Amino acid sequence: MTVLTDSRGVPHLVDQPSDMELVERGIVQLVSMKLDHERCRPSARPTPPVALQLMLAVDLLSSMERSAVMQAATIHASLVKTGLTEPRTRAMLSAIGSWAVGDLVGARDGFQSILDTYPGDAVSVFTVHMLDFYLGDAPHMLASTAEVIEAFTADDPVVGYLNGLYAFALEENGLIPAAIERCRTALALNPDDIYAMHAMVHCLYETGRHEEGSRYIREYMRGRDGSTPMRIHIWWHYALFELYADNIQEVLACYRVGIRRKTSLRSPEDLDAVTLLWRLALVRPSLDLSAYWRSLFQDWKPYLEESWYLFNDFHAYITYCQVGEYGRADSLLTAARTRDKEMSEEMVDIFLGFRSFTTGDYADASARLARSFRRAYPMGGSNAQRDVIELTGIEAALRCQNYEVAQHIRDFGRIFRHQGPVVQAYEDRLAALRTPEHHTQHHTQGVLK
Repeated sequence: MTVLTDSRGVPHLVDQPSDMELVERGIVQLVSMKLDHERCRPSARPTPPVALQLMLAVDLLSSMERSAVMQAATIHASLVKTGLTEPRTRAMLSAIGSWAVGDLVGARDGFQSILDTYPGDAVSVFTVHMLDFYLGDAPHMLASTAEVIEAFTADDPVVGYLNGLYAFALEENGLIPAAIERCRTALALNPDDIYAMHAMVHCLYETGRHEEGSRYIREYMRGRDGSTPMRIHIWWHYALFELYADNIQEVLACYRVGIRRKTSLRSPEDLDAVTLLWRLALVRPSLDLSAYWRSLFQDWKPYLEESWYLFNDFHAYITYCQVGEYGRADSLLTAARTRDKEMSEEMVDIFLGFRSFTTGDYADASARLARSFRRAYPMGGSNAQRDVIELTGIEAALRCQNYEVAQHIRDFGRIFRHQGPVVQAYEDRLAALRTPEHHTQHHTQGVLK
């Protein structure tokens, strides 16, 4: 093996000079979310260079599914046994090892150290970004990308995709005009850049442009097949736009055709199905969604033995609660708390708040969620995904007629920046509670502190 540098001056461990073409191609594939796994696998013939195996491990870990994490751990263990000495390779192995055992902070810091040494390391830019997303650390996601984006030349084949990453980081930090500009830059370079397109969808969501967002998604997804990266998640965004417009039948159709039609029997994209179905139940409690929930539960049923990441745990947990599998839900929360010794009180409140909502204890649910929804970011995911917490909190407060708690969530939450019939209905229900009698009877007694 030998060490050769790529076009950005970053060292990679390869078997022969001709491998660098594969490495350069693999870097572009990774940051565009189209990495060819078969060409990177250690079992491939001929065996891929170490650099490609490292990229494969990163991509597997990025799924945040336990089965894929175990595959990455196997690649990591195999490479560690070879006694590799090249410093960047060793640093990557150390960070990958941290990620494989669930230490996301250690993994992120490890890749950030590599990026500090090699600002042109596109693999580490991508990896730090993904880890920041899973950690819910939007400020670092933005800072780390902003520091290195100028290190890439305008004609670099990865620069468009990195602009897509940067756009999403800007959006998650509330810098919407700058995010839109970066989205346009990225999409002008690579019209097929699904991550930049996804960042634009978030920008439209954050500015309440629901009709435009629906149209944008329909036009983009027209003619694209089941292999499209992030396909189910993009349709989830479409369903959110339609939900806020109160187009309930369109939401149900999207759920059946766009979200539950998966490419594999077991898919992490069941996450989107859970929170869309939950939102539907909040907005239209008269709908009989029991068959949908039972079907969804069957896909999540084995998850109790595969618990690995808190954001995924949350979605499994609320599915279990929704179908009355409280023993399973309690076991999952216990496992998550055992794994994460430092799980915050607010995070536990979020889980238990959803449990209380499904049992009809709306007072407990609203109190827990009202004091915790602004501290939900360590769970990971995007601002839009975590909106379900405040939406559940205000629905619980309205159901138990607690005006103060509902008003608190309305004032400090994100949902009410939108316009449309669904949000207006919440405003009307809140206004109906605004009477001297309710104001006297339902006070918070410190639950919002």
